[in-house]
Amino acid sequence: MPPTKPRKQLSEGQRGLIIGMRKCGTSYAAIASELNLNYHTVRKVAIFYDETKLLKPPPRPGRPTKLNERDRRRLKRHVKLDKNHRRQTPATVTKELDLDICIDTLITELKQLNLNRRVARKKPWLRPGQKLARLEFEKKCRDWGDEEWMRMIWTDEMAMQTATNDGKVFVWREPYEEYYEDCLEPTFIPGFRRVKVWGAVRYGKKSKLIIIPENIEKGKKLDAETYMTEIMDKELFDFWQEAMEECGHVLVMEDGAPPHMGIAGARRK
Repeated sequence: MPPTKPRKQLSEGQRGLIIGMRKCGTSYAAIASELNLNYHTVRKVAIFYDETKLLKPPPRPGRPTKLNERDRRRLKRHVKLDKNHRRQTPATVTKELDLDICIDTLITELKQLNLNRRVARKKPWLRPGQKLARLEFEKKCRDWGDEEWMRMIWTDEMAMQTATNDGKVFVWREPYEEYYEDCLEPTFIPGFRRVKVWGAVRYGKKSKLIIIPENIEKGKKLDAETYMTEIMDKELFDFWQEAMEECGHVLVMEDGAPPHMGIAGARRK
């Protein structure tokens, strides 16, 4: 037996024509013939209008949802509870909340709550003291203009890895929570083979990229003495001197890494 074709709903224009022709005294059969519609369809439209004065019936409620408002509130609280709950798989969420729904329904419900499963942003891990220092710097410099920022030299080291772990971490979050701490995936110093480099930038200028001598396998990492002899007394000094000649007084911004302390700190003074 061939499948039945889905019934096509009449447009508001067609319903209006049926009602208008009926008010003019046209019979159901004549309307059906004129508009190429089924007799019973024309009759039902006219009778429905006479009884309700509505041009078309209200939308049908459809299939009832499996979750009620209480379930949705509980679901939202669960996935946003902490860092670990944000990283749960849909199957784990369904199991822990004992929800009688499939994975697709769970994802649909979370989307309606504006919670989507997104790849966690990767940001360097910061200690509380480092966060406080950055906040204090922002408060101090928030009113600076272009002239002050042109006098800044920003320096940093980074490790370029010869291998990496590309595994992605997914979290449940709303769009505005992208950089919330429990939605981030912190990055740490890796254990792969790597080449460490140093560089500096200032307004419109870049320093040379310096390869820092390290021997990770023998436990020899960048220390204050190496930083002073290979960076401070060479490329950083030349870059700073060039900036001083162009701008006058210049500030050099470094982070609180151990190699920047000790004898390197004394040399800086």
